[in-house]
Amino acid sequence: MSYTELLKWVEFFRVRPHGWRDDQRAYMLLSAQGVKSKPENLFPSLRMIKEAEEKAIVPDQPVIKGQFLERLKRAKNGDKDAPKLF
Repeated sequence: MSYTELLKWVEFFRVRPHGWRDDQRAYMLLSAQGVKSKPENLFPSLRMIKEAEEKAIVPDQPVIKGQFLERLKRAKNGDKDAPKLF
């Protein structure tokens, strides 16, 4: 394993710690039994995931997904190739 790959794995496990899915499953069971607390307050692994997601969000940046994004990627020449409606 190269050093770069090792660093990427370290970063991955810092954001997604080992056992986080077990903690998520346990939280779902607790929630079904009536626990009202947030998952990040009960499990440190879920708190790490939540913090990483919050850091990834850039304010004032639109999130473009789905069919609209695909049409933007395929667009060429602006309105020149669009069919004339009138």
